[in-house]
Amino acid sequence: MTETAPESLRGPGVTAALVGLTAPHSSGWRQTLRHCPTIDRFVVCDHPRSEAAVPPDSPEPHPDAAYSDVGSMLASENLDFALISVRNDEAPELGSRFLSAGIPVIIEKPAARTSAEIQALIDLSRRTGVPWCTGFLNRFLPAAQEFREIVGAGALGRVVSIEARMVTSSVAQRGPDHWLFQQATAGGGILHWLAIHSIDLIRYVTGLEFAQVSGHVATLSDTGIDVEDMAAVSFTMSNGAVGNLHAGYVLRQRYGDIGMTIRGTLGEVVWPMWDVSGRRSTLQVHSDAPGWESVGYKEITVEPRDAPGYGGSGGIEFVSGFIRAAAGGDPFITDGDDALKAMQFVEAAYAASSRSEVIAMKGGGQAV
Repeated sequence: MTETAPESLRGPGVTAALVGLTAPHSSGWRQTLRHCPTIDRFVVCDHPRSEAAVPPDSPEPHPDAAYSDVGSMLASENLDFALISVRNDEAPELGSRFLSAGIPVIIEKPAARTSAEIQALIDLSRRTGVPWCTGFLNRFLPAAQEFREIVGAGALGRVVSIEARMVTSSVAQRGPDHWLFQQATAGGGILHWLAIHSIDLIRYVTGLEFAQVSGHVATLSDTGIDVEDMAAVSFTMSNGAVGNLHAGYVLRQRYGDIGMTIRGTLGEVVWPMWDVSGRRSTLQVHSDAPGWESVGYKEITVEPRDAPGYGGSGGIEFVSGFIRAAAGGDPFITDGDDALKAMQFVEAAYAASSRSEVIAMKGGGQAV
């Protein structure tokens, strides 16, 4: 992160921009920024200019100003922060433009199509001293933070087994003509857009790095798309633990079958993140670790506060926390390196599937 805060962030009155009004989460981000207490002035830029932009009579929160191109906005506004919510192929160039202008940015995940594009953003951030991160909002979920604390406290002993699942609504339901299902614009499929959340949470909750990756990806929806809609990936972690990630656009009846389980030598935690009843915030904990003997099995429910926007209260806290960290030159809960390592895992999964090999990860990230 940056060591010296931009002067504009040292005082009250943060001016923030949302760049991109038609990406899948743009509407939610718009609500988040409008309700973020850290932000005093909120402006938007419709990039690229689209007929699908929010009309003037929409119930969406109205900005203090709206622009049709980034150049006009940068020339007219003294921005302290920007959130970029555009196609994956457009995100790196826009991110670079704002970082070069000295403006800290959150870039909608996965922030790019390739790890090389993310690395370029990291290099620019280091040269300019301007911070950025991607939208790994799940780190701010109370259940995720509780999960991390349980693992860190030793309640599971040594982590030996990891299971993650990201199974969600089908390509047909989502629309196969969407840019998310085109290699040129998205860079990849289910691993890029949704399973990347699970990939990041595994590192965040366990504190471990990926060591090896193997597995298979496939396109099985018969919808004419050219990115993977199914993935089954196995991996090892830096401590020797083994795990698997199953992901797919396949459900017809509901949105999600999403979860994560981590087992250790002394216990396990099961987190059904999403099931037939919707989002879940209960951790199922079983531990024989010292201090847990009298408890044994326990269910811990940590519900997030209700709030509008993408990620609800977690999204608002994520944005507020990033702005504060940028102002103080402090580390944030996630940064560009996390985006890079997640994308490097994705690319290792692609390489493993196409070459029928086990791919070693260098320092938890780059495939070797």
